[in-house]
Amino acid sequence: MTEDNSGIRLRSIAISTKKTTLRLDEAAWIFVSGTMSDGTEANFTDTVITYACSDPDVLSTVARMGAGAYVRAGTRTDGTATVTVKAVTADGSTVTDSVVFTVIPAPAVPFIHPYHQTLTMKITSCESDGTVRSTFEQSLEVIKKLDHLTRGMPKIIYLVGWQYDGHDTGFPAWDIVNPKLKRAQDATAADSLRWLMNEAFRYHTVVSLHINMLDIKPSSPMWSAYLEHDLIAKNVDGTPKTYLWGTPISYTREWNKGFTQLRIDQLLELLPLQRAGTVHIDAFHQLIPRLEQETISPYHGITLEEEAETQKKIFRYWRERGVDVTSEFDSKFRIDPFLGLQPLAWHFGQLDPMKVPASLYVGGEGGDQRFGVSMLGQKLIQADPIELRGFLDEFCRKTLLWYYLNRLERLSDADGIVTFSEGVISYLDQGKPVVKQGERVLRDGGDLFVPAQWLEQEHAEIIAYSRQGYEDRVWKMPETWRDVEAADVYTITPSGLTAYAQALPVQNGEIALRLQAGQAVSVVPAGTTVR
Repeated sequence: MTEDNSGIRLRSIAISTKKTTLRLDEAAWIFVSGTMSDGTEANFTDTVITYACSDPDVLSTVARMGAGAYVRAGTRTDGTATVTVKAVTADGSTVTDSVVFTVIPAPAVPFIHPYHQTLTMKITSCESDGTVRSTFEQSLEVIKKLDHLTRGMPKIIYLVGWQYDGHDTGFPAWDIVNPKLKRAQDATAADSLRWLMNEAFRYHTVVSLHINMLDIKPSSPMWSAYLEHDLIAKNVDGTPKTYLWGTPISYTREWNKGFTQLRIDQLLELLPLQRAGTVHIDAFHQLIPRLEQETISPYHGITLEEEAETQKKIFRYWRERGVDVTSEFDSKFRIDPFLGLQPLAWHFGQLDPMKVPASLYVGGEGGDQRFGVSMLGQKLIQADPIELRGFLDEFCRKTLLWYYLNRLERLSDADGIVTFSEGVISYLDQGKPVVKQGERVLRDGGDLFVPAQWLEQEHAEIIAYSRQGYEDRVWKMPETWRDVEAADVYTITPSGLTAYAQALPVQNGEIALRLQAGQAVSVVPAGTTVR
């Protein structure tokens, strides 16, 4: 009741909620209570209640549910937003209340993998024309070598062209593993892929899949079904829409018909993706390349915002089944980068690294090198799967320091110098990258001397690398090496470590090294057993 014949009116309303600090994509409930002019509780009969949000980028959803509301943090940015409830009674009087929500830069559900501490790459198994680049057996041999070159750094590798007859064939069908890639001793290619995924764990590597959820072609075994159920994107005149890579699917149409969920469930039944805990969705766009001025399916009248909200449902569906989703871009071809839902973009660089921490979102490549950039590896692996020439150079110059910097808090970016926690600074000196911790140099252009922190639970180790080579360069050791008097040095190769120098003296916290051009070495306390 808001007013009766005795003149009792709605005097005030009050918002209550269990939490006002939300993580990205986290939900909350708003409840509203009211007090009448005689002190009794209001039931809001004949009262019009509306909600308004000050920043829909911070809170993507504020939906009235009865007198209360359902609220969900967005995935575009962190920050604060005010939700205001307004109650208008039958006589036109208005009362309001508001609450401020703070969205912090953290995922509502923690990611399965720490992508800022994981080297994420791809191996091309089979090209779109059916050309085999790497069978499952060959891929395992590559993975073994990569593990040696990276000194056991945690890795994720997505297989491209694992399905049907190669890259982008069959999509959106995911039920056939490419027979060309199987081992001779296995009954099916799926058995061989399961074998590879299981064996790779022995080499600090998760093997998963590169898939596509946007495209379909007339050659797909699902083309007729998708036409019949009206899931394919269409132009205004109702004809199938095409672009550079095929015909798009409407995420919303497919989700609402239940096909998305069935496809995901089928793939999880076929392969141990839940043990892998990650999958890479290529081309997970909202803006179709070269057709960015229009929606995915103009004929169906589904807005870009609606398609993006459906993509969020897809992210959550995978994650509820124990699988993270990474994708091709962070912001390109998108209106929403999906902060808190997508932990890694293959091509990265459009997000502010001072606003978005590495633990929330990183890239396979791209971005500001002062903050650290990683590598892709795919082309290097394909060009030389036997010797992997060029891989060690890129790993040491990029991923090694990227891993190190990603563990630190980013404090400031001023006058060209990025300042991290633990006294670390990073800057460019006439284009040359320099990283220091106090007086200790970690990087000087093409020369690096960086702790291998992923091994710290086993033993202390530093990786030194020089692109040009040097004679007797003196490096200052980390403080944690203060009691070390001598060090053993091993050359890093695709087949493992080879002895380079034994019991080199460490004097006054410093060591002198001599490296050839392109040589990388592991430096460990003398007598350390290394793998």
